[in-house]
Amino acid sequence: MMLHRPVMAEEVSRFVKKEGILVDATVGTAGHSYYLLSRYPALRAICLDRDSQSLKIAEERLKNFGDRVKFLHRDYRTLPQAEIPWEQVTSVLVDMGFSSFQLSSSRGFSFQRDDDLDMRFDTTEGEPAKEFLKKIPFSHLVLLFRNFSDLRRAEALAQEIKRTRPQTTSQLVEVVRRVYRKATPDLLARVFQAIRIGVNRELEGIEEFILSLSLKLHPGARLIFLTYHSTEDRLVKAGFKKAFYQGLLKSLTPRVIRPTVSEIKENPRARSAKMRVAEK
Repeated sequence: MMLHRPVMAEEVSRFVKKEGILVDATVGTAGHSYYLLSRYPALRAICLDRDSQSLKIAEERLKNFGDRVKFLHRDYRTLPQAEIPWEQVTSVLVDMGFSSFQLSSSRGFSFQRDDDLDMRFDTTEGEPAKEFLKKIPFSHLVLLFRNFSDLRRAEALAQEIKRTRPQTTSQLVEVVRRVYRKATPDLLARVFQAIRIGVNRELEGIEEFILSLSLKLHPGARLIFLTYHSTEDRLVKAGFKKAFYQGLLKSLTPRVIRPTVSEIKENPRARSAKMRVAEK
């Protein structure tokens, strides 16, 4: 199984407090948590994920850390409502990346597999992508592709999807190839990304989450965000600005932090990553 390589692990480790509780709010397959718990023996972790399959892998990967780790199956945006020992929380990490494990699963995330068109992180909630594409208004689907895929001919693609109603990933790929003469892997990846973001409502509530969380954190606790898409980063930046203005947080990264050239060479998927950090 291909496990998610933690992006900017060294940079993250410089901001995570060495003691107390780290809340890994999007633990995935536990790349960051494994790295940080191994590095800092006095650190404990509470690991969240809305993807139950990823959470099971994280539990297996971190089992040797014993009672230093706890797991919660929930969306990170519900973290402020969680009953955890907030006075012991010293760092919160939100990595909005998409893991290699999820791409290799059979839930329709990858255009390189022929799977049912589902794309849900949590298959117990919401509706699969094939239903989402059938129900979403045409104008909203056009905006989805324009905002999250930077696609030309977004209207033509939305119209063809509405006409054909694809049920599988291979059918969706066929639709894209009918609309675009040169349906490159990059273009296909962007189409799938936009639909995935819509299905899982990934960009909803980010600003509200930052403000709500900042009220729960105790002085000195830090919030670390890793984003991979311009819209994600813009929402995080806006949420931080509101928290700064209200005196709830202060910035530790006046300039956004990016991965090193050497990391991008070793892990090309890190190339779009941006890190922002604030402290209570």
